[in-house]
Amino acid sequence: MMTALRRALAGSLLALLVVTVAGCGPDMKAETDALKKQVADVQKQNGDLKGQVEMLAKENDSLKKQVAELQAKLKPPAKPAAKPAAKPAAPKK
Repeated sequence: MMTALRRALAGSLLALLVVTVAGCGPDMKAETDALKKQVADVQKQNGDLKGQVEMLAKENDSLKKQVAELQAKLKPPAKPAAKPAAKPAAPKK
């Protein structure tokens, strides 16, 4: 039982080593450089998008204030509510 476990462990380690070594080809540096460039581009885009979000949030706040001001102008001044006239009592049958 212990021998089978050791073989399985050794096989797994050997497979991991083969995959690791196979991944380290001559194109690794070029791929790494390309990925670094992509990361830099994405970070720049992220910064640009954050700036746009901040600008749009400020614009949204400004528009909300304008809407509130316009709604206040549209509402007529509040008048004291007059009490409705009492309805005459219906005759009982």
